[in-house]
Amino acid sequence: MKTKKHTGMVTGREKASYGLYFAGQNIFYLLIYMYMNTYFTDAGISAVAVAGIALVVKIWDAINDPIFGGIIDRIHFKKGKFVPWLRISLIGIPLATILLFAIPNSLPMGAKIAWAVVAYILWDTAYTICDVPIFGLVTTITNIQHERTTLNAIGRVCAMAAAMIVMVVIPTFRAMLGGWTQTVIMLSVLGAITMVPICFTAKERCVNAEQEAQQDVGLKEMFSYLKHNKYLLIFYIAFMVIGALNVTSVWGLYITRICLGDESISSVSGILGILPSIVLGAFIPMICRKVDKFKLFYWAYAATAVLTLAKFLIPYDSTAGFLIMTALASIPMGMTTTLTYMFTPDCAEYGHYKTGISAPGITFSVQTFFAKLQSAIVTAVGSLMLAAIGFVEGENAVQAAGFAGRLWNASIIAPVAGIVLGLIILRAYKLNDHDVELMAKCNAGEISRAEAEAQMINKY
Repeated sequence: MKTKKHTGMVTGREKASYGLYFAGQNIFYLLIYMYMNTYFTDAGISAVAVAGIALVVKIWDAINDPIFGGIIDRIHFKKGKFVPWLRISLIGIPLATILLFAIPNSLPMGAKIAWAVVAYILWDTAYTICDVPIFGLVTTITNIQHERTTLNAIGRVCAMAAAMIVMVVIPTFRAMLGGWTQTVIMLSVLGAITMVPICFTAKERCVNAEQEAQQDVGLKEMFSYLKHNKYLLIFYIAFMVIGALNVTSVWGLYITRICLGDESISSVSGILGILPSIVLGAFIPMICRKVDKFKLFYWAYAATAVLTLAKFLIPYDSTAGFLIMTALASIPMGMTTTLTYMFTPDCAEYGHYKTGISAPGITFSVQTFFAKLQSAIVTAVGSLMLAAIGFVEGENAVQAAGFAGRLWNASIIAPVAGIVLGLIILRAYKLNDHDVELMAKCNAGEISRAEAEAQMINKY
């Protein structure tokens, strides 16, 4: 049975609700990715202990992501492949996020660390349940390449808009609202509300029920699929390396507090860093019809590295210089941020084409795994680097002389090193939009394998 070819599948309501879901989800992700490190050290947990917490949770993460991806590919709900999981996530992710930012100050240090570990594990599990399905959903509501690109672009634009909200609220309103916990509760309620619409508007048109019923993916098939889907692994290993050394992403409050002397500046720098992603995101689908998205992605990262290095030209305590360089570097970084998750659907098509196994759940669980692994590693790396350069824990702690300069230099060197290493790895990535389009048609039964291979640019 062949999947029917459709034209213009996705409705305006679906596009809007898809974007809203990413807005809510990114509120939760940014709270952990950007501020968990600062919250833990503000609570008095040492930087070294924070690094240990992040790495311990990855032991569980290494287990739950591939298992959940396999579960998604094996369980067949009557009301869709991915949407039922999104509904389940509506309660888990807000509660886990609030719990993580609600460590009682009266607890002894050992109890604080135990609370942090348990809460982080619960959050990690809840986030997997929401992340794999929302990214996988794009493969079941449309099989048209440019619609998938458009949906991904809408998702990234809305995610960046939500990031601006988080970056403004945390530094500006945290004290006003009474601290970390109250602020996180407010943001969690907002995030949960925006995640509701897609659970009732999405139509999973491209799930072939007969094929789904016949193709249960066991452990053997799972490992075979991953073994042969080399471009999925190449892309996300590079993604992890780049993100793991991007310590600036978790040092925002530290840099503005210590180097610039004013925590609220992080709101302004956050807006300057996010705006290009929002503006460029509206044009990415149009640009990608003329320029292969991987080429755009690769050279945008190279430009980001050059502009990040240029920060050495300004003194670390120059607020104007910091904001100008942040704005300039955010232009190419905005392109990479918008494009990053557009490559997973391509890898899903490649994996299906290469192995004959349709396993979007596994493919998107790999994306989720590496995204969370990158988040944990950058938290650990950032914490260990803080300890190495002499950081003193505590929200109002006084830092030693010379610490600000060391913090500034490290915030430049580490991200550039990550980008350079990542670009070297990405040289091995060979998928392009033209060939993926042919793979999708072949996978859907619209053309034969021989017809697809005859028209491809590269050999696979």
